[in-house]
Amino acid sequence: MTTSNAPASNSPASDAPASGDDRFAGLAALVVEVKPGLGDLTLTPEQSLVDDLGLDSLDLLQLARKINRKLGGDFDLDAWNEQADTHRRSLGSVLAAIEPTAV
Repeated sequence: MTTSNAPASNSPASDAPASGDDRFAGLAALVVEVKPGLGDLTLTPEQSLVDDLGLDSLDLLQLARKINRKLGGDFDLDAWNEQADTHRRSLGSVLAAIEPTAV
Protein backbone atom coordinates (compact mmCIF):
# COMPACT_ATOMS: atom_id res chain seq x y z
CA MET A 1 0.00 0.00 0.00
CA THR A 2 1.32 3.41 -0.90
CA THR A 3 -0.04 6.47 0.85
CA SER A 4 2.40 8.79 2.58
CA ASN A 5 5.94 8.46 3.86
CA ALA A 6 4.95 9.96 7.19
CA PRO A 7 3.82 7.42 9.78
CA ALA A 8 0.34 7.90 11.19
CA SER A 9 0.37 8.77 14.85
CA ASN A 10 -2.12 6.84 16.93
CA SER A 11 -0.99 8.53 20.12
CA PRO A 12 -3.80 10.47 21.78
CA ALA A 13 -1.19 12.34 23.83
CA SER A 14 0.11 14.22 20.78
CA ASP A 15 -0.66 17.94 21.02
CA ALA A 16 -0.16 18.62 17.31
CA PRO A 17 -3.14 17.89 15.06
CA ALA A 18 -2.49 15.24 12.45
CA SER A 19 -2.02 16.55 8.93
CA GLY A 20 -4.39 15.45 6.18
CA ASP A 21 -1.73 13.11 4.79
CA ASP A 22 -1.18 11.53 8.21
CA ARG A 23 -4.91 11.09 8.75
CA PHE A 24 -5.33 9.54 5.30
CA ALA A 25 -2.38 7.20 5.87
CA GLY A 26 -3.94 6.17 9.19
CA LEU A 27 -7.31 5.54 7.55
CA ALA A 28 -5.71 3.59 4.69
CA ALA A 29 -3.87 1.41 7.21
CA LEU A 30 -7.16 0.66 8.97
CA VAL A 31 -8.80 -0.26 5.65
CA VAL A 32 -5.98 -2.74 5.02
CA GLU A 33 -6.41 -4.15 8.55
CA VAL A 34 -10.06 -4.82 7.70
CA LYS A 35 -9.37 -6.08 4.16
CA PRO A 36 -5.75 -7.36 4.06
CA GLY A 37 -5.93 -8.18 0.35
CA LEU A 38 -5.82 -4.44 -0.39
CA GLY A 39 -2.30 -4.09 1.01
CA ASP A 40 -0.66 -4.05 -2.42
CA LEU A 41 -2.92 -1.31 -3.81
CA THR A 42 -2.36 2.42 -3.80
CA LEU A 43 -5.37 3.82 -1.97
CA THR A 44 -6.70 7.27 -2.89
CA PRO A 45 -9.34 9.52 -1.29
CA GLU A 46 -11.55 9.19 -4.38
CA GLN A 47 -11.89 5.40 -4.18
CA SER A 48 -15.20 3.97 -3.03
CA LEU A 49 -14.86 1.58 -0.11
CA VAL A 50 -17.73 -0.49 -1.49
CA ASP A 51 -17.61 -0.16 -5.29
CA ASP A 52 -13.84 0.07 -5.82
CA LEU A 53 -12.36 -1.73 -2.81
CA GLY A 54 -15.05 -4.34 -2.17
CA LEU A 55 -15.85 -3.74 1.50
CA ASP A 56 -19.20 -5.16 2.59
CA SER A 57 -21.46 -4.04 5.43
CA LEU A 58 -19.60 -6.07 8.05
CA ASP A 59 -16.27 -4.67 6.83
CA LEU A 60 -17.68 -1.14 7.11
CA LEU A 61 -18.86 -1.80 10.65
CA GLN A 62 -15.44 -3.14 11.61
CA LEU A 63 -13.75 -0.14 9.96
CA ALA A 64 -16.02 2.30 11.80
CA ARG A 65 -15.12 0.70 15.14
CA LYS A 66 -11.41 0.86 14.32
CA ILE A 67 -11.70 4.52 13.28
CA ASN A 68 -13.44 5.41 16.55
CA ARG A 69 -10.79 3.59 18.60
CA LYS A 70 -7.61 4.44 16.73
CA LEU A 71 -7.96 7.72 14.80
CA GLY A 72 -9.02 9.93 17.69
CA GLY A 73 -12.40 10.93 16.35
CA ASP A 74 -16.05 9.97 16.21
CA PHE A 75 -17.25 8.36 12.99
CA ASP A 76 -21.02 7.85 12.72
CA LEU A 77 -21.41 5.04 10.19
CA ASP A 78 -25.20 5.41 9.98
CA ALA A 79 -25.05 9.15 9.25
CA TRP A 80 -22.28 8.57 6.69
CA ASN A 81 -24.30 5.83 4.96
CA GLU A 82 -27.34 8.11 4.72
CA GLN A 83 -25.27 10.46 2.54
CA ALA A 84 -23.88 7.69 0.30
CA ASP A 85 -25.60 9.03 -2.82
CA THR A 86 -23.57 12.23 -2.51
CA HIS A 87 -20.14 10.85 -1.67
CA ARG A 88 -20.12 7.33 -3.19
CA ARG A 89 -18.71 6.00 0.12
CA SER A 90 -15.26 7.33 -0.77
CA LEU A 91 -12.25 7.19 1.52
CA GLY A 92 -12.12 10.98 1.47
CA SER A 93 -15.74 11.19 2.63
CA VAL A 94 -14.86 9.03 5.63
CA LEU A 95 -12.16 11.50 6.66
CA ALA A 96 -14.58 14.40 6.22
CA ALA A 97 -17.17 12.62 8.41
CA ILE A 98 -14.84 12.01 11.37
CA GLU A 99 -15.74 14.46 14.12
CA PRO A 100 -12.92 15.36 16.52
CA THR A 101 -13.50 13.97 20.01
CA ALA A 102 -13.68 16.37 22.91
CA VAL A 103 -10.64 16.28 25.16
